[in-house]
Amino acid sequence: MISMRTHWTHRQPRLTSKLLFQAMLALLLLCLLAQMTGCSTVTTQYVKVPVTPIPASLLVLCQPSPPPSDPLTYGSSVQWNELLLTDLQNCNTQISGIRQIESSRQENNDGKPTP
Repeated sequence: MISMRTHWTHRQPRLTSKLLFQAMLALLLLCLLAQMTGCSTVTTQYVKVPVTPIPASLLVLCQPSPPPSDPLTYGSSVQWNELLLTDLQNCNTQISGIRQIESSRQENNDGKPTP
């Protein structure tokens, strides 16, 4: 009976194991390379940002208008209500201006509190 194996079959297991060894070695080296790059140090540099002061016009106390005259009539009450609403609108404008300045500070500091 003729043998089905030829003279080169004894080399095939060695070639397969050699290719498998090279692939495993390449994977091992890639993993080691990834670990080595993870060990690098990162230096953090802090930059001082100049603080923008809040304008004095926004820090003025909001005082309500005093009532008009001692005998409060309906007409003077309506005028006083209008003055009070104007005062309230001015106070809200001041507060929104302060909020805008503070939000721009937070954006500049990336959420870090100012010292």
